[in-house]
Amino acid sequence: MDLNLIGIFVEIVEARSLSAAARKLGMTRANISHRLKLLERETGAQLLRRSTRSIELTQAGRTLYDCGQRMLDELSMARASIDSLGKTLSGRVRISVPTGFGRMFVSAKLLEFARIYPGITLNVMFNNRIQDLISAEVDVALRITAKPPLDCVARHICSIVWNVYASADYLEQHGPIEHPADLERQTLVAWPLSGKHVTMTLTNRQNNADIHTIVMAPSLHSTDYPFLAEAVCQGMGIGVLPAYVPHALMNRGLVPILPQYRVAAPETSLYILTLPNRYPSPSTQALIDYLRDEILSIAQTWA
Repeated sequence: MDLNLIGIFVEIVEARSLSAAARKLGMTRANISHRLKLLERETGAQLLRRSTRSIELTQAGRTLYDCGQRMLDELSMARASIDSLGKTLSGRVRISVPTGFGRMFVSAKLLEFARIYPGITLNVMFNNRIQDLISAEVDVALRITAKPPLDCVARHICSIVWNVYASADYLEQHGPIEHPADLERQTLVAWPLSGKHVTMTLTNRQNNADIHTIVMAPSLHSTDYPFLAEAVCQGMGIGVLPAYVPHALMNRGLVPILPQYRVAAPETSLYILTLPNRYPSPSTQALIDYLRDEILSIAQTWA
């Protein structure tokens, strides 16, 4: 039985006329009358006796009104309970986040989440090496990767773009850098690679035919992006870093170099991973929804 029709019927009874119910619901009287006929057809019974001045419930109408009113009251209470879930959610959620991105952005968001949902206990791991969520007993994982694991449910959050950055002090001493060829005489800090040199390909954002390949020998390597970002901030060299790095509070001094060019890099994205064939608990789902919304909001500023 259509709950919307029952709601309209309850309004008719309480308003004591079809016209009054129509005004309250913002509908025409003809539409209200049509909906009442549909409900009577569904129940197979006459629900109201109508005269020019009043309406009177039949026995079937009285039964449906009493039951319908209880149903609508219970639905209203259910909605209120759902609205208050944020104050009553409880449970434990174990989450793994990347070390660099986690320290720069996620840690503050997780602390904020913990304040909003004091009943939820978070177990937070900053780890880049967790591959098996089951063996690590992880409920939720944030992962920056080109290909999310096939044995997980992967929710795509945003793509990761890479740019070249330097500090203002470095540019004052070693600049200006106005053309890709100017990079070859600069000092580079970078993620460790198998060879001694890093090959960068830069493509003009407005002209795909304007492509430059630059080969550089890094003077400093690290697998830790916060460390690399700190080195660039201190003027130790230029760095090829994810576009989110300069938006972290501790890296606000970074200056983009050659912003008219995009840096060719492996196509990676940020994903939220969960285990397959397992319906998330309300606490886990709340964390997933919160992180997705918060990260999407700040990711709009990354370029």
